Amino acid sequence: MYTVTKYNNIKSSEVEAKIGIDEVFKIIKEGDSKLEFIKLARNYEKGSENYDSIKTSIIPTFRFNFLFEGKASNKNITEATGLIFIDIDNLDELPDSDFIYAKWKSISLTGYGVLVKVDGLTQNNFNNIYDEISKLLGVSSDSGARKPTQQTVQSFDPDIYINHDSRVYNCANSKKVPFPIKQKKEKGGLTTNDTFLLVPHINTNVRFNNIDNYFKDNDLHYLVFKEKKEGLCIPYIPKKVEKGNRNRCLFIYLSQIVALNPNINKAYIRVLAGSINLNVMNPQLEKIELSQVIDSIFRLKESNDLKMLYNKERRIIFNPIHKISFKEKMKIVNIELGNMTSERTKEKIYECIEEWDFQLNEKISQKKVASITELSLSTIKRYWSNFKDYAKDLNSDYMASRTTNRIKTSCKIEHSKFYIVSPRLKKSA
Repeated sequence: MYTVTKYNNIKSSEVEAKIGIDEVFKIIKEGDSKLEFIKLARNYEKGSENYDSIKTSIIPTFRFNFLFEGKASNKNITEATGLIFIDIDNLDELPDSDFIYAKWKSISLTGYGVLVKVDGLTQNNFNNIYDEISKLLGVSSDSGARKPTQQTVQSFDPDIYINHDSRVYNCANSKKVPFPIKQKKEKGGLTTNDTFLLVPHINTNVRFNNIDNYFKDNDLHYLVFKEKKEGLCIPYIPKKVEKGNRNRCLFIYLSQIVALNPNINKAYIRVLAGSINLNVMNPQLEKIELSQVIDSIFRLKESNDLKMLYNKERRIIFNPIHKISFKEKMKIVNIELGNMTSERTKEKIYECIEEWDFQLNEKISQKKVASITELSLSTIKRYWSNFKDYAKDLNSDYMASRTTNRIKTSCKIEHSKFYIVSPRLKKSA
């Protein structure tokens, strides 16, 4: 029996309970007291304010990789659970594998949560094992979820798949991969011209993504998508593909290379297919199978039914013409993401002040803004200079209106007294 930890919501790191995995599966399959909130969240668009509010504040989460003492943090890890959680976004159908212990639709219904049994998982080998199992399953997993403390929001999937007899992945055979330089190439599979490096004589003047489309009419070094991540076509194939997934993986990869390069010919694709077959497929496909895959791709191309698959999302993309080092890219990414976070925070504070309910909350103050926005007081203080004068003006207007209302009320009372008392005085006179 595997045991995992449960939490109140995304924002909470306090261990609420230790719970058996079968009970978790039952909650996902049948639902519990939070089911109505999960259904409500699914009525909204993923990433919308209502969706995020429900997801982050109301619905519980689980951490499947390790057990913790008190709070979920690396320093509080007590032991491995014997499981590893793989987060997969933007995937309609997950390939079958004997290693899948359980899989279910995510709360957004746009991806999957997957559990695999593991032996020998540690903090030190976690990143590498996460990548190895992702390749083994033939999926492009969420690299942001590649951490020992990763949590996942409780979902609801009546069709959850569970295989108690699934194979166990032995972590002891893992090869440690340096991070980040070497791992940058190895972690996801063959997504750039790595495939062609295996065949020195082949022409490499081929597109491996559609990023250059964004820089045709400008000479910018990079672009930032602030509203939402941009979908990109970046063909992907695992570094090793086992029997059962070979034809499908080869078709998807080669079809996208053709979609990105409309003028590419069959001879070129045959050489590429041969390189992939030799270095990736286990065991290798027969030549007739390679020809069948290639022919089917070009039939789709001729009938104009071959489309790009936007399988990757990026917040920032870099112009391939400009040679920007990895270190410089990371510096740009950190600055831009920091700016976006700052802008979102300032927008949240502004909306709070703009829609201030003086009748309910009275004067605007930093503490009240922090409480309403659920931001820390230190965060409010950091940005308060942007709103200090505006809040002061609104408070002044509010205080002035209160003073005016008191004067009017006082006048009405005196006026009322005059007309009530004076007739009696006249009569007595």
